[in-house]
Amino acid sequence: MLLASKAHTHFSWMLKMTSYMKKVLPLLFSILLFISCKNQKTELVLLGTVHQPIENFTPDSLYDILVKINPDLILAEVDSSFFTEDFKFNRTWESNENIATIKYMENFDVDVRPYEFTGRNEYRIAIGARPTDSKATALLNSLYMNDLLKSEHKTVYEEYLSINDSLNSLVYAGAKAFNSPETDELAEKRQTYQYKELLEIMNQYPVFFNTYYIKADGDSISYAEGYKQASEFWDLRNQTMAKNILHFVDEYEGKRIVVLNGFFHRYYLKSLIEPKQEGLGFVVKDFYEY
Repeated sequence: MLLASKAHTHFSWMLKMTSYMKKVLPLLFSILLFISCKNQKTELVLLGTVHQPIENFTPDSLYDILVKINPDLILAEVDSSFFTEDFKFNRTWESNENIATIKYMENFDVDVRPYEFTGRNEYRIAIGARPTDSKATALLNSLYMNDLLKSEHKTVYEEYLSINDSLNSLVYAGAKAFNSPETDELAEKRQTYQYKELLEIMNQYPVFFNTYYIKADGDSISYAEGYKQASEFWDLRNQTMAKNILHFVDEYEGKRIVVLNGFFHRYYLKSLIEPKQEGLGFVVKDFYEY
């Protein structure tokens, strides 16, 4: 009888422990999962892209990259006007990023958000940067072709053309080629020439101050001023994009984020975002690390 009583007591104790563990284990698991998520660094992939489908970079190849990365959030290089209130695209267009992102959304659970400067094109038109910037560039090229530039300015312009050709040729080499430190360095050099060096040349020739573009509002702006506005907007746009990206880094703590960006932007975004890694607890990675 004593042995039976002890066995019954032991059995009852085991039942109580089993019931207790059933209640406690889910709680412990939740706590451990919470701690794990808190300790996991946010991963940010600045994925340089080419907007239009070409050989070696198509919507399908971009989609395959997204599948390998498996992001929790995709940041699209557009503003909020491209989305509905529940963050679905309210329009589609034939770009690598749009087609690949929509396909990924159809097959995987992922958030998609905009991070572009709001009203980018409208703003450029309003300040007179567009189309004055392209008109000023065309005028500069005409001076070059007609041998009307000073020798030192001709040399700078030829360097710009050479760098531009080298950078554009990389688009045919595939995503890894235009997501490299070497390409970032070349893109920075190209953009510096376009928005700083060429502007300096234009400032030396009165024709850029005496030639005007008439804006839609009837006001006029000189080619020199319009190009200056375009130069300043390049900085403003990238700074705004970086600020918006960092907002999502904070909002999606512990998650994996892919930032789709035309690869001319990548160097600028990296220069603003990478120094924030330690302080904000995230890490910048390249797509080929997955």
